[in-house]
Amino acid sequence: MVPDTRGQLVQLLRIHGGGTVEEMAERLGLTRTAITTQLAALQADGLVARQGFRPGRRRPSVLYVLTAKADTLFPKAYGAFAAALLEEIKHEGTGELRALLRRIGDRWIARDLPQVEGLRGHARLEKVREILAERGFLPALERTTSGYVLREHNCPLMQLALAHEEVCEMVLRWMEALAGTPMTRVKCIRRGDPFSAYAIARAPGRTH
Repeated sequence: MVPDTRGQLVQLLRIHGGGTVEEMAERLGLTRTAITTQLAALQADGLVARQGFRPGRRRPSVLYVLTAKADTLFPKAYGAFAAALLEEIKHEGTGELRALLRRIGDRWIARDLPQVEGLRGHARLEKVREILAERGFLPALERTTSGYVLREHNCPLMQLALAHEEVCEMVLRWMEALAGTPMTRVKCIRRGDPFSAYAIARAPGRTH
């Protein structure tokens, strides 16, 4: 959630489904100028928009509402729900969970593979790094004397991976499919390392 006055405004607009400057100033005990300034900042960030007018004592006042983008500011329980869901599936048998994650991995591969098809060597690995960056893995690619090392400084699926190692296996299979070459995990955030690292002995499309 955004902090201070901006956060209070966002919560207020969420609870009341919108509001005018006068209403928000009265509810928060702030001046109209303070509210207007914060609303302008929220509008600039695409979190608040004008939506018509509301009748007032003297004249209609502009009604402000939250945009769809503002929904990202509020707490979500997706991670906890997904973890509980995987746990229930695992109770049906480890094979069930692996089969489910394989199907998810297949979808990831089908979605991203077209972006790397036709690329070879360093160019392909660099494109894989870009895809990982888009997915929130904070990756870094480094050339070494024996090939490459791909590092991930964040795991967007950490909450799930901590409880289910099969999630890590799915991610590795996805990355290997995109890279077009085997990878060896040498460090893992899940095991307490500061980052995950994968050794790549040869670049895709090379014979050496």
